Amino acid sequence: MTAGDALHELLEAAAEAGAKRALEQVTSSKPSRLVPLKQCSIGYRNALDLVRRGELETFGMGNRKFIDQEQLDAWLLNHPLTVPAADTTAAKVDEIDAIIAANHKRKQGKGSSASKG
Repeated sequence: MTAGDALHELLEAAAEAGAKRALEQVTSSKPSRLVPLKQCSIGYRNALDLVRRGELETFGMGNRKFIDQEQLDAWLLNHPLTVPAADTTAAKVDEIDAIIAANHKRKQGKGSSASKG
């Protein structure tokens, strides 16, 4: 056997071993579920903000971006959603009602001064 033949056999054995190892890693690892960024559960804009801040990682395929659903779920567990207090909403409704009433009075005032002139 020549040195060239020995090298050839060694390279073939190494390539075969590498291919087997890669195949084992691919088949044994749990596949992640990639979700298109535009279809993720927190909304597209929120997802973009998290990606920009470095809190979530995206994966690209062509022009499309994906997020790992497990990573998103983990983020959601660590960042519970907050709901605004009910009295804040009531205060905003009262403020809007006051603005509408003031606008209505202003319109009535313009109408009566126009008829006087």
